[in-house]
Amino acid sequence: MTKRVHAALGRPRHTADKTGRRARGIMAATAAAVALLVAATAAHGAVTDGGGAGSHPPKRIGTAPHVPAGATAAGATPSGTTLHIGVNLAPRDPKALADFVTAVSTPGNSLYHHYLAKGHFASVFGPTPATIAQVSQALKAAGLTPGKAGPDGLTIPVTATVAKASDAFDTGFRNVRLKDGTTDYMNTAAPALPANIAASVTGIVGLSDINSITSHHSSVRRAGRTSSAAGRGSRAVAPHAYSPGLCTDFTGSGLTDGTDYYSPGKLAGTYGMSSSATVGAGQTVAVFELENVDAASIAAYQSCVGTSTSVATVYVDTAAGAGAPATDGSVGVESALDIEDLIGLVPGANIIDYQGVDAQSATDQNVLDVYQRMVTDDQAQVISSSWGVCEAAENSATASAENAIFAEAAAQGQSVVAASGDDGSSDCYVSTGSTANAVDDPASQPYVTGVGGTTMTGSGSTATQKAWNNDTGGSGGGISSRWAPAVYQGGIATTAKRAVPDVSALADPYTGYPIFYQDDSVSSSPVPGIIGGTSGAAPTWAAAIVQANAGAACQANGRVGFLNNGLYKAARSSYPTNFWDVTSGTNSVYATGYTAAAGYDEVTGLGSPKEAGLITSLCAAKGTAATGASTFHPLSSPKRLLDTRNGTGWGLSSIPSTKPLVAGGTAPVRIEGGGGIPSSGVTGVVLNLTVTGTTGAGSLIAWADGTAKPSTSNLNWTGAGQTIAASSTVMVAGDGVVDLYTSSTTHLIADVQGYYTSDTAGSKYTALKPARLLDTRSKVGISTTTKITNAVVSLKVRGHGGVPTGASSVVLNLTATQTVGSGYLEAYPEGATRPTASNVNWSATGTTIPNLVVVPIGSDGNVSLYVHGTSHVIADVSGYFSTSGSAFHTVTPLRLLDTRTTTALGAGKTLVLQISGRDAIPSTGVKAVVLTVTVTGTTGSGYLTAWADGGTRPTASNLNWVQGKTIANQVIVPVGSDGKVDFYASSTTQVLADVAGYIG
Repeated sequence: MTKRVHAALGRPRHTADKTGRRARGIMAATAAAVALLVAATAAHGAVTDGGGAGSHPPKRIGTAPHVPAGATAAGATPSGTTLHIGVNLAPRDPKALADFVTAVSTPGNSLYHHYLAKGHFASVFGPTPATIAQVSQALKAAGLTPGKAGPDGLTIPVTATVAKASDAFDTGFRNVRLKDGTTDYMNTAAPALPANIAASVTGIVGLSDINSITSHHSSVRRAGRTSSAAGRGSRAVAPHAYSPGLCTDFTGSGLTDGTDYYSPGKLAGTYGMSSSATVGAGQTVAVFELENVDAASIAAYQSCVGTSTSVATVYVDTAAGAGAPATDGSVGVESALDIEDLIGLVPGANIIDYQGVDAQSATDQNVLDVYQRMVTDDQAQVISSSWGVCEAAENSATASAENAIFAEAAAQGQSVVAASGDDGSSDCYVSTGSTANAVDDPASQPYVTGVGGTTMTGSGSTATQKAWNNDTGGSGGGISSRWAPAVYQGGIATTAKRAVPDVSALADPYTGYPIFYQDDSVSSSPVPGIIGGTSGAAPTWAAAIVQANAGAACQANGRVGFLNNGLYKAARSSYPTNFWDVTSGTNSVYATGYTAAAGYDEVTGLGSPKEAGLITSLCAAKGTAATGASTFHPLSSPKRLLDTRNGTGWGLSSIPSTKPLVAGGTAPVRIEGGGGIPSSGVTGVVLNLTVTGTTGAGSLIAWADGTAKPSTSNLNWTGAGQTIAASSTVMVAGDGVVDLYTSSTTHLIADVQGYYTSDTAGSKYTALKPARLLDTRSKVGISTTTKITNAVVSLKVRGHGGVPTGASSVVLNLTATQTVGSGYLEAYPEGATRPTASNVNWSATGTTIPNLVVVPIGSDGNVSLYVHGTSHVIADVSGYFSTSGSAFHTVTPLRLLDTRTTTALGAGKTLVLQISGRDAIPSTGVKAVVLTVTVTGTTGSGYLTAWADGGTRPTASNLNWVQGKTIANQVIVPVGSDGKVDFYASSTTQVLADVAGYIG
């Protein structure tokens, strides 16, 4: 990680304002530094399978450290130098861990707020004992003495000399003299381990002490009667209007509460937080620190505000009395700000200061050890960190180890907040000199809530906020270079990677936080001061979550836990109620950055808290998911729930977005309560999903929000500029939302055709042997063979193809073929107004494309098919809904067939697929199955037909394609008495089949 210590009021570039502690920044490698590294690596030699680790070839893990610019060779690192190393292991099933975190964070999921009990992580998600033993044995074989794995199993500690580490990990070591005259050591190559264990190791940390971790606060300005900042003069004393109040050190200073600083009561009142001597009672909050704290300063603050908050210290890799004393006006200031801010806002809570090795001496492993101890102790429900590192300068091994630790925290129900940095959009400027856009770690970590900064004026209902950006610093924010788009940010931060910050709060030191700190050059006793930075914003948000956890709603429904899922859900449901939107200012501190705007932005995130609304959202009742046999409710006309092109269902509740869904992004679509769908009791939904404006080949996956993303697909496309649709039946979970993921950037449309509920009020399904009702190529269902151009075809349904007069809706497979230009097809009840939603789309001449539709039948027994453009049309019936028939049952999507893993389905061949008894499908009583069938690797034009095993192959088709296309379509197939279905392909193709539910 990185080490710039204590940003100064007046910007770090003003050297006169810097503190006396040494700043050691990781800079881009100069030619001399690169030569130094190459020479050192070459001197050590090539990677070999040594160390007695067995016959497996070695494999490098991660990368060597960055070489500081201007560094000069300082000789070999003494072989006897002692290293504190962590061999960090991956969780046994990272996807299962991520899915669990999603489940416990999603209302309506059966696991909602059922967090892991203390000490259970290792046995549930930690590396297996066999993995730990295997890695430990390999380390012993390499001549090392590994310690016992930590309580969560994620780290095996190793203490070794440079000589032993060099032999064991096949890397050299060199000292480098930095520009500030200090000397550090570093490994010259990425460490190597035998390949058979390397896959279990995410990184080896502690082989270098080049490091530049920074605390994100300004320098302190004295709160004396004669103090001023940037030309500000003395102010009249303001009366105490809030509790806890402040002592005369501040009220008599000539500075004004709510103008020159914010007392705890004034700040709490402005953000809608409670303010009393007992608020936060029963809760514990932990702060991450890499310095000593001055106990006398904490005591002075408590005396000033009239509190007696419990503050304990846990030492990690250090001991009481070690490290630099907190007496010089620099060391201990960060700790004082974090702890005293929390004392003022949640005086009834217990505070634990987790103190690690001093920042200027700490290695990355020392930093990891502190976070790991905070999580494995599992004493605090909320964790706050005001320290960070430029993401680009952090070693990937360290970032990966952090990620596992923070995922563990989320699984245990711990909320983690971190300051986003004080250098605006150029977070690496101080550590590398680069003005390029960059963000701060750990604020950018997916399981951490990044907190940016604001400037605030006034208080209560008259208060205003803008992005913090002046000569003291600016709100850190931007786009991560490391982490994929976060599911929880879908539709709000429409960026190609995780966006930072998530939220913001007061950070401007000109209107900052009152603290007591120790500066022996001024006084032998603690002195009052005013301070700012995102270091103040982070514990302010931590206090907001502590207050939520302590409230009646969270006490009844469970603590907040992983915060980000809840924050973004709250923004989607009622943004103005839950957040104070910050809409002005930028974070262009060293270079052009980002601009605050309505809704989410990379300067202030979602904004500042409106505590009352947030508590209601974050502490919502658990809810339950509707399950069991379900009946169908068709909509009289399709309702559009999502259209990223115009902001329908996309963005915040009050601020729509018109940006496409990015590659790897997820669009949450609210089903319950929208488009005429009831607000509860929905088990599944039939959606027509359309991608348009595609930017390249891709696929779409739909699944129930709060559940694991399946390894299936609902829609596929093969290139840029396409518009293509597919019907999908999707399970709806307890929060009434479904998620849509795309592998490439595209606009996305979702139209609901109908829904299922767990009652008997709707209609039931009867499967039919597929029959062709319309084929304009051969006068089936129509008297001409002419292509349809911008016209409506009346399709007779009742009394045809086995559809009885009592049928209310019909299931049709519609195919457009021999198209001319682009166009679309719409199906709707005859006699009804033509809808604005389409069912089949095409974008080029010569296209053949199918889609399954569920259409209510008009009072005359017919369905209307409107063709916009020119195309032949085929309509095959596969079933109908009525008061008789069988109920529908949703299942978790699962891939039942993928011939790519075996042999393609040959031309004219039939494949038999077992349905009954697989996934959650019962072994008997299944009458039909709902599948998404995909053909890919097509070798020529062709079609696919699905039917019940044991029956005669019908003349109708389910999929049609032309050579080279990948086509998906939903099918509802009767299941044979033996529980199987058959697939026939007219030309050789690969076939995939994913199940969504069954009828029975």
